[in-house]
Parts: sequence; structure tokens; C-alpha cells
Amino acid sequence: MALSLGMLVQRAAEVEYILHGLYAHLGGVERPYTDKPHETVTHFITKAKTRLAAIPDERIPAQARSALLYDLDLCTAGFNERNRFVRSCWVYDEEVHGWRTVKGTKGLNRPEIGLVSSEDVWDLADEFARLREKLVAWDAHFFGMPGDPSLDEPPASSKRL
Repeated sequence: MALSLGMLVQRAAEVEYILHGLYAHLGGVERPYTDKPHETVTHFITKAKTRLAAIPDERIPAQARSALLYDLDLCTAGFNERNRFVRSCWVYDEEVHGWRTVKGTKGLNRPEIGLVSSEDVWDLADEFARLREKLVAWDAHFFGMPGDPSLDEPPASSKRL
């Protein structure tokens, strides 16, 4: 279980890194993590959507815009699920032969309790890996360098930390 949680945290951190660069591109910020560095990643996703809406269609076509919005929604769901996995107390339930997660929730008088399997954690880590590739390709296409497969050059963002 520890290995899968570690992989999940690593892949989520990679997506968060890319999202900060994308947020900086969309807002014309020179360097990622300099604009409200204390905020949560879901805050940056919400603000990235607002910034994306302000960019003219000539610069980012509607089809590409809707694809990014869809992926940003998947990122939000993924980070919420990651928080449940990482910030919960895990207890093995002998009756169901599975793991229960118990996590406090803001504004509620009762904890959030869920039943998860180790495959759920691996599946989310794989989803973050897939989102990472999609976000890098999107960012590189509109703001960076698309790369050259014939030279084994991967796509890259022009934003650096």
C-alpha cells in the first residue's frame, strides 16, 4: 500500500507542477508559484478556468479550450480523491476484507468514511500519469515547444520555476 500511495503522491505532484506553469501562462505571470503560492491546487484549477475564458478564441480554439476544461475537471476530481487517500486514516476491515478510510470534513459534524482497495490508488496514480501527458502536450502546443519525435525530443513548456 505504501508503494502505491508514494506513486500517487509523486504523479499528483507532477500534475500540480504542470498546472502551476499552465496557470502562469494563462495569466501572463512570469514565473509559476509566484502568484498566490499558498493556495491549494484546486484554487489554481478554478482560476485557470477563469483565465482561459478571458483568452480570445483566435489564440486558443474552442475545441482545444473545451478539451482543457474537461481535463481540468478531471484534475479537480483527481486531487479531491488524492486528498481522501493521503489525508485519511486507513483501517483494515476484516468483515469486508478491504480498507476503510476515515477523514474529517470541513463544515460537517461527521467524518467521511469510504471503502477502498489498493487498486483504487494505483488507478488514480495511472490517471494522474495520463493527465500529466495530456497537460504537457496542451501546454507545449499553445505556450511552449512541441518537441520532435524524430529526434526523441519531448514536448516542453516554456515556463520554468
